[in-house]
Amino acid sequence: MKILVIIGSPKKRGNSYQAAKKLENEMKKKGDYEFEYLFLKDANLEACKGCFNCITRGIKFCPLKDDRKTIQDKMEEADGLVMVSPVYVINITALLKNFIDRLAYLCHRPAYHGKKALVLSTTGGIGLKETLNYMEMTAEAWGYEVTDKCGLITAPWPPTPGLKKKNTKKLEKSADKFDKSLHKEKSGKMKVGFKDYMNFRIFQTVSENVKEYMPADHRFYQKKEYYVPARIGILTKILTGIMLKVAFFMMRDMGPGDEKT
Repeated sequence: MKILVIIGSPKKRGNSYQAAKKLENEMKKKGDYEFEYLFLKDANLEACKGCFNCITRGIKFCPLKDDRKTIQDKMEEADGLVMVSPVYVINITALLKNFIDRLAYLCHRPAYHGKKALVLSTTGGIGLKETLNYMEMTAEAWGYEVTDKCGLITAPWPPTPGLKKKNTKKLEKSADKFDKSLHKEKSGKMKVGFKDYMNFRIFQTVSENVKEYMPADHRFYQKKEYYVPARIGILTKILTGIMLKVAFFMMRDMGPGDEKT
């Protein structure tokens, strides 16, 4: 299985890379894995211009022509994704943030349903929770199933035996979850729960109502039952339909000056 590791650190051999290599070693104890490392610092990625073209008209209308598509091709080819970033001021690095900004359209039109991801972060102090949560939220918005969030304390001084053991256990646990998820046998179509189906139907309904302003979304959602072939229970469909009617009725009823304070 192919695993793509996208590293947002500006340092090539820093703590984040070392943590990813240890994860690779743990994964290779469990199965036949091929790891490819992609360092964003070496990629030709221009800064997002915020033109909104990728969302409204489609990614092919992005004015920037660089390595963005090449990286996405690698994401498509890989069985799993490991997104890696050290904590920089309680968040991801600027390199990774710009890459995420360049893929803004995926939050509207996700492309990686059925694929697995793991998010990995290192810090010398605080910010692991916020950084991991942001990377998890992003990967899920792209369509990935995030199997685990692995956060390691890597202070600039030698780790104590207790901390070293704790970090090792976290890596082993994350590798085990990632491996099991990647090898989980699929029996037919994936099953979709209420929350995921509700999110899909909201985007689908909105895309129909704003098709003149966001034609790319309208083309994407038109005549789809879900992002990918899936099993959707009849009760899920009924409950979602009711909730959508209630939600959009309330939105229509809320005119200017009617806001409750």
